Amino acid sequence: MDSTVSSAIEEAFGVSIAGWDFSWLRGRAHEAPPSWNYGRLVRAAVGRSQFALDIDTGGGEFIERLAPSGFLVATEGYAPNVDVAANRLASVGIPVVQAASAPANVDQGDADPWASRAPLPFNDSAFDLVINRHSSYWPPEVFRVLRAGGRFLTQQRSEAGRDGEAWERLFGRTPHTHRRFDLEFAANQLVRNGLVLARAEEADTPMVFRDLAGVVFYLRLVPWSVDNFDPNKDREVLEHIQQQLATDGELRIRGSHMLIDCVKP
Repeated sequence: MDSTVSSAIEEAFGVSIAGWDFSWLRGRAHEAPPSWNYGRLVRAAVGRSQFALDIDTGGGEFIERLAPSGFLVATEGYAPNVDVAANRLASVGIPVVQAASAPANVDQGDADPWASRAPLPFNDSAFDLVINRHSSYWPPEVFRVLRAGGRFLTQQRSEAGRDGEAWERLFGRTPHTHRRFDLEFAANQLVRNGLVLARAEEADTPMVFRDLAGVVFYLRLVPWSVDNFDPNKDREVLEHIQQQLATDGELRIRGSHMLIDCVKP
């Protein structure tokens, strides 16, 4: 088993994590889909909009695959991803602007985006559509840059899943004491900042891994899943996971997604 675990770690660390590309996990892991199709919703919404904004586009993979019609501009807060996204999206005519990402929504409290030097770099009422997939956002900034009647459409990973293991428990990490980022929290935060809910749904979407290299790669790409993940210090846990994979054929990690569609009155 020792050589199997070492080989899996070496394989996972030999893969680039530039951008926000999960395609290497194809065949190694899959995530149960929610009942809605966010890509289809976004494509339709952008097609009906005049000026649209994608907050924190990552490496631009999601938007590139959609190839939406209409004017769209994207922001990205993680510096190494900015050039990756700009190069990728240039082919579909979407400019990318580097802009600081918002802190986690549950950590924002009464913080001021401008005092935090993280406002969106756009004028008031600049867009009739703002989209955001799996990244934090400032609700007051979303409200500010939307026109009256404008729409905010977001899909988020939440902390309400019940099916599978929790990363924290599996790796022996202390559970976070902050309030959970779930549908109730996200919806209330948007409503408090002036937006009107049109749709709000949540779905269990566990992630199923088939091999250990996929687990290690995922934890490199999404480092906040396990605080201070280190394949050497966490070797015993990785050996346990490899044993489970050999016995059961899979590792199931709990997760959930939420969809929120709201409007600026």
